[in-house]
Amino acid sequence: MTPDYVTVYQISKESTDWSFALAGAIPLLVGIVIIFGKRRLGWKRPGWFTPIFACCFGLLWFWIAGMSVMGGESQALNSFQKGNYEIVEGNVTDFNPMPYEGHQDECFSVQDKRFCYSDYVIAPGFRHTASHGGPIRAGLPVRIAYSGDVILRLEIPRDRVLNPSEVVATTNSAKQSMQTRANSDPVIRRMTIAFTFTAICWTLWWNVQWKRVMRFWVRPPNRPWVQYAFRAFFALNLLGAVCQFAIELRAHPLARQEIVPTIGITAIMCVVVAGMSAIALWMAQRRDQREVGNVGTPD
Repeated sequence: MTPDYVTVYQISKESTDWSFALAGAIPLLVGIVIIFGKRRLGWKRPGWFTPIFACCFGLLWFWIAGMSVMGGESQALNSFQKGNYEIVEGNVTDFNPMPYEGHQDECFSVQDKRFCYSDYVIAPGFRHTASHGGPIRAGLPVRIAYSGDVILRLEIPRDRVLNPSEVVATTNSAKQSMQTRANSDPVIRRMTIAFTFTAICWTLWWNVQWKRVMRFWVRPPNRPWVQYAFRAFFALNLLGAVCQFAIELRAHPLARQEIVPTIGITAIMCVVVAGMSAIALWMAQRRDQREVGNVGTPD
């Protein structure tokens, strides 16, 4: 008996997620705002390199990501509308679901045809994985219209369509599995604890050298209430870092053999953060020196 199929995906009724391509609008808009400020409002900082670089980077992102998405989507849609596709029907075999966090595609076979896709890849066609509430399951009867490796239409039996509560339960189960894997991975544990301890060291430096750190945000001289506000902000950040470190250690205590590697990772992170901070402070001091020199130079 032929299953009563219903269409759960059809490329002509779906649109590709453009959020990845549209991310290029952020640096483009930043560059435009800075250029406007420099030309109309007399901004002296930052220099011209920053807005020009931001605009070029945003336009390049639009061109590469946007054209890639648009081209692939147009070609797949054209194939579907003209009927230039093949159909395969059968049960899902060799199903390999994608973990909730990604890092690998979800793949399955129908007869001798293999399909792979991911929620985290911007591409035309069906790509809704089971860990994110997608319909594919091992042994599921399906009928698929495809072109190349792109699923243009996916049909499954009406009585096998997941209801909303089943979708939520499946997604929550995938999230819990992800958390379990993270908790049992010694590398992730060491990285997390090293990161939180680095945050303690960094925010402690904020509190000890608060006058220097304030230069990241504001230039001296500062009013007393501004200094008190920043010192309170720095103290709260340190407190939050200490609390998070305690929570991580309590939830994932380190074994004896993990202590030395964790300290090593922490030392590397602290060196990187210290180097970045030193460069930022040096640039701020150079900027202030140039501005003082420009003010003192007679017309």
